[in-house]
Amino acid sequence: MSMAKKKRKLTKFGRILSDIVIVVCLMIAGFSGWNLYKELHEYQESKETYEKLTPSVVIEKPSTDESGNTVTAPEFDWGKLKEINGDFVGWIRLDDSTVDYPFVQGTDNEYYLRHLFDGTYNNSGCVFMDVNNNRDFSDKNTILYAHNMKNGTMFASIEKYKDASYYDGHKVIHIYTEAATYDVYPVAGIVTDGQDDYVRTSFSDDNDFMSYVNRFVSSSTFTSEQSIEASDRMIMLSTCNYDRSDGRYVLIGKLVQEDNNAQ
Repeated sequence: MSMAKKKRKLTKFGRILSDIVIVVCLMIAGFSGWNLYKELHEYQESKETYEKLTPSVVIEKPSTDESGNTVTAPEFDWGKLKEINGDFVGWIRLDDSTVDYPFVQGTDNEYYLRHLFDGTYNNSGCVFMDVNNNRDFSDKNTILYAHNMKNGTMFASIEKYKDASYYDGHKVIHIYTEAATYDVYPVAGIVTDGQDDYVRTSFSDDNDFMSYVNRFVSSSTFTSEQSIEASDRMIMLSTCNYDRSDGRYVLIGKLVQEDNNAQ
């Protein structure tokens, strides 16, 4: 066979290979584009769902504090919230942040990772209470989970406690239920991962509880003015962290009941 024929055959093979590579690249690009579109669509769907929900169930009532300043306090349509979702437990709010959401408790810790408050399938999910907790916050440690969404929603603001200065402007988190209102005072936050067995709801005694608390305080990303004592109850807020594989940012705070809302 002449060198010319070999060259022609190689050239033909090269064209075929080039076409295959182009097709594969186009398929990859198309798949990536579809995933990006889907992600952005879900972000927008989630954002719009919660933006429409809030004004329909929350009324900001103005009042005057002890210093004579005008402040607002939310009033909730508990009946409507429970009508929308029978798993509804309460509402969590961190002022000057995107954390302003209803939270639920399902029959497992999986469903609300990919479902909005109204039941729509969406990877943004919903804020939810650990399935092993009592809904009345009577446990020594009550855990709330939510995603750290890249568009800054859900618990993305909770991870900001990695920056010690963020604590200075965010020293209280509010939790509202039909029965009571609570303030949560952040005490410590740590970066860990999903392999860490950091979730506990019960303890053998006070020493066991305080050892658990001190584990967080000793590794905290910020220094708090508050502390958790053996007689206290605490709240744990757990979200994703992208600094490491399967990362988590975990914030703990002292739970203080402010009043009784029961009618």
